Amino acid sequence: MNKDFLNYDNIAPQYNQRYPDSQNWERGQALLELAKRIQAETILEVGSGTGYWLNLLGQTTDRLFGLDFSMGMIEQAKQQSAPLKLMRGTALDLPLRNATFDLLYCVDAIHHFGNHRAFLREALRLLKPGGVLAVIGHDPHDEGLSRWYIYDYFDTVYDTDLRRYPSGNSLLQMMKTEGFINPSAQVVEQIQNIHVGEAVLKDPFLKHNATSQLALLDEKTYQSGLGRIHQALAAARERGEHITFRSEILVKMFLAYKP
Repeated sequence: MNKDFLNYDNIAPQYNQRYPDSQNWERGQALLELAKRIQAETILEVGSGTGYWLNLLGQTTDRLFGLDFSMGMIEQAKQQSAPLKLMRGTALDLPLRNATFDLLYCVDAIHHFGNHRAFLREALRLLKPGGVLAVIGHDPHDEGLSRWYIYDYFDTVYDTDLRRYPSGNSLLQMMKTEGFINPSAQVVEQIQNIHVGEAVLKDPFLKHNATSQLALLDEKTYQSGLGRIHQALAAARERGEHITFRSEILVKMFLAYKP
């Protein structure tokens, strides 16, 4: 089995804990503005998960389709208020007809797809002429532009992300190679979460099942990372200092159009 495979059925019931009401998700607003700007009538989210982002687009159309490999996530998505049309499948073999959608997108999901070129080919097939592909997420290859304390304390996480995620530049080039036109990238969200001292232990993204980065770790490796955080807290207390844990991440939207 692919060592990067994560069984989302196991974490689906708790997955929405990563979306606290207090957080202003600018990527969602950017997605909504895009759908309105292109007047998208038919929309597909690949890797739709619990339907959190797709539900937001219910403000623009009722022709909302979501595809996910996890039946557990699909069951969660059925609870959203928008009339979502949900199906199980993979991003590399989308079970839908050619030239069906005005907008096809994924949010924080492309690193699960494995063969990024195959996904782009499927996206091109499913989009109508003039349709838009949007890939939203962060780029761990962008050294110096983003910092996430999780990478510092948990073994293998950063290297795994470098392997799973395409770099922004390579994604734009792949879009061109696969037949899209006018590929571009823009920052749509700047995450700045600074946790001081013990407050980091209440970070919802620190839970073992909150992100794929940590959920991929076995229990021993995860607990070892938590232990490093506790050690850092104890050392700071001994010095009479406050330690900060930084999440400063640029989230980008990569856009391309079907000719």
